[in-house]
Amino acid sequence: MELVTGTTSALGRAATTAQVAETARAVATSVRAVMAGRDEAVDVAVACLLSGGHLLIEDLPGVGKTLLARALAASVGGSFHRIQGTPDLLPGDVIGSIVPTERAGAFELHFRPGPIFSNVVVFDELNRASPRTQSALLEAAEEGAVTVDGQTRPLPDPFLLVATQNPVELAGTYPLGEGAVDRFAAAISPGRAGRADEVDVLTGRRGRTRLHEVAAVVDTTDLLAARAVVATTLVSDPVAHYVVDLLDATRRHPRVTIGASTRGGVAVVGLARARAAIDGRHYVVPDDVQAVAVAGLAHRLVVAGGGLAAGREVVAECLERVPAPAR
Repeated sequence: MELVTGTTSALGRAATTAQVAETARAVATSVRAVMAGRDEAVDVAVACLLSGGHLLIEDLPGVGKTLLARALAASVGGSFHRIQGTPDLLPGDVIGSIVPTERAGAFELHFRPGPIFSNVVVFDELNRASPRTQSALLEAAEEGAVTVDGQTRPLPDPFLLVATQNPVELAGTYPLGEGAVDRFAAAISPGRAGRADEVDVLTGRRGRTRLHEVAAVVDTTDLLAARAVVATTLVSDPVAHYVVDLLDATRRHPRVTIGASTRGGVAVVGLARARAAIDGRHYVVPDDVQAVAVAGLAHRLVVAGGGLAAGREVVAECLERVPAPAR
């Protein structure tokens, strides 16, 4: 897979909406070269990348969660680390720690950065890590920084966290707390591949065996420029009111114990802005909100007797009930 030429240098100078759309297509094409099917999940992942949010991928084992995460990471230039979630993983193993070093016959303490100090971090099976380690990600995901020994240290910019998890009913997992889940801009489930796509995986035309062929199609400078364009995409008052109405509908839904937060609305707007830029527009329309609302809100809801799937049902019902403004 070849590096896209021309696009990166133009973006590095002054990105335009058209150039952001071209970059998004390049990243999506790069990921789809190894990811069999699941186009909707790829689209949300790219929107998350461009909006500056973090991505949670939840599904059963063996459906391509890690493959999607690693393909997305490989498509972005810059530093990369993968962290495997295990019950004995400590916070210091993730964010770093203070260690002694001998210099000129004397010992000094210095900070040794953990793998979180990367542009793209894939945290595989996050819900197999202990709650203490999960909580270590909160500041990193929200503030783009970590605090060790009383000193706050910024993470590289841009910073993208892509976490995967298996459904919580599987043995040996720790359900993510509401605070941890709320830090992810979107949550997706790739689902099982279709028959033709599974054939492509089994024959080696797609899948993990092709991951080494994925090359970066955008570097960190380009990504920052693209995110700047997305951040300035126009959101009109009627569209903003529509998002607030959706948030309120989740809070009033009879199945919901805790509805979507304001942070959820901010995430939906960011994803909608990215989708608008991907389509080559400098303004958000209601269709953009509708396309990302389920991915941006469902994981934030606490639904009686249900998990992520139940949250998706609730958001889908809210989308049907809440009238959308005219374009």
